[in-house]
Amino acid sequence: MENSDKTNVQICDTCCLCYGAKRALEGAINAKKQGKNVVLFKEILHNKRAVQTLTSLGILVKDNLSEFSTSDYVILRAHGEGKDTYKYLQENNISYLDLTCPNVLNINKLVEKMDNLGYKIILVGKYGYKTGKMHPEVLGTSKWCNNPIFIEDLEEVLSIPLDYDKYFLVVQTTFNQTKALKIIDGVKNRLKDKVFEYKNTTCSAQRLINEKSQLLAQKVDKMIVVGGKNSSNSKELFNNLQTIVTTYFAEDLSEVKALVKENKLVCGDKIGLTGGASTLIDELQEIKDYLLGALYE
Repeated sequence: MENSDKTNVQICDTCCLCYGAKRALEGAINAKKQGKNVVLFKEILHNKRAVQTLTSLGILVKDNLSEFSTSDYVILRAHGEGKDTYKYLQENNISYLDLTCPNVLNINKLVEKMDNLGYKIILVGKYGYKTGKMHPEVLGTSKWCNNPIFIEDLEEVLSIPLDYDKYFLVVQTTFNQTKALKIIDGVKNRLKDKVFEYKNTTCSAQRLINEKSQLLAQKVDKMIVVGGKNSSNSKELFNNLQTIVTTYFAEDLSEVKALVKENKLVCGDKIGLTGGASTLIDELQEIKDYLLGALYE
């Protein structure tokens, strides 16, 4: 079927790799090009294609600090690490490149500062309240202070202990903005007789991806969110969009092909494509090219 209107498949004009994720990926590649023995400390991004790109260059991934040697050039991923990781690498004379997202670095420094000033730290983020799995950013930040209070849902606010004189709150960068604001208001009310300060540290890039994706979702019949299955921000994006229009989550092209085979995507659909902050734009273009060929030509 000949198609004269290529806008039947449209990529969101603001999506995919944020500055911090792009910086981490490019930093690892550049280090390898310089001839260094690059080794990633854990998965650099929650994106299968990105990890495959690095492993194809001979870059290894190690999950335990004890596996590193002085010959390794360690890459610290975008999600950030705790103070203990830096201490271990330094004490063992292991070279490293810190590619933590600058926004996350700022949060960690702020948390350490306020903790030293005697504030009880409240971390709003996905700490595993229901899943039992803590987001790596939250885990890293938690290690820059002493025994923080974790909050993931509004209902937990009432359980905040009132044993401290002053409190300071920060938010995981990829946490849902609307939910974060509700939690902050709840904490304000809970701690109305205490000294309470906070900084809404949700990422502006993530908010913009959501806003632009939601605008596109209002103009199409179906949306596809492309992202890693372990990507918190991609899942958050999916959850937001499915309240607007029929939305599918796909990790890669093969899963989009399956949607076509199952007739969930058919000729005549106006389809919007977007991706989380750890998704490569090349993946979306690849999927768009496939859909135009499979459904509209």
